[in-house]
Amino acid sequence: MPNELGDFLRARRTDAGLEPPNAGSPRRRRVTGLRREEVAAASGISADYYTRLEQGRETHPSDAVLDALARVLRLGPDAREHLSRLRGSSGPAPVRAPEDPSARERMDALVEAVRPNPAYVLDRLGGMIAANPEGLALYPGFAELPRERRNTCRYLMTDPRAREMFVEWEEIARGAVAHLRAANVDDLQDPALQRFVAELRSESPLFEEWWTEHIVERRRTSVKHVRTGTGEVLPRRHEVLYLPEDGLRMTIWLAAD
Repeated sequence: MPNELGDFLRARRTDAGLEPPNAGSPRRRRVTGLRREEVAAASGISADYYTRLEQGRETHPSDAVLDALARVLRLGPDAREHLSRLRGSSGPAPVRAPEDPSARERMDALVEAVRPNPAYVLDRLGGMIAANPEGLALYPGFAELPRERRNTCRYLMTDPRAREMFVEWEEIARGAVAHLRAANVDDLQDPALQRFVAELRSESPLFEEWWTEHIVERRRTSVKHVRTGTGEVLPRRHEVLYLPEDGLRMTIWLAAD
């Protein structure tokens, strides 16, 4: 049986650390991360209880325990929400509504309405279901692909052109992996997600590393630098609009102020 809660805690524990010792203290750590006993003590719970959380023998910690663990593991808001959602993920998988046949038409109209700003709409796996020509141009080669093969997460992790297009490629690619987990927290065992993750794990060692780290962060507004076809580097601010009823998000790239 999958142990998403325990796996998440274990991954974040190995990536966390205690506050550094006072100046002059001889104490030094030779290992990264925290031991189970340290997390338990700093969170105010027993080591046995924390061990049961990691092993999947306890799956419904209280809000107070989650808050304490989030503080000790230094989780950001998205990771804290993710932790809370994992607590309730042991029930039956959510039933996904069939795709609205009019969704593509509505999304096509949205991205056309904001031209000449680059814009596209992504599903929960990073698949591009709609884009205007300027949005497609941010992903060289997408225009020649059928819609079902246009996936931004796959592109960022496996296509070398992504490193040329996006100056902050590593930050953007790592963010795509973090968002993939956050967007699918309600059903991390979904077959479509599992197939996609298996594909990227086989093609990208870096994806394997980041996915195993259980990084979690939703896409938000930020400024990134994009390299044009002439080699010019332009700052762009991308805005992310969430469409929760459709399970989609729309990204619009604007000129940076």
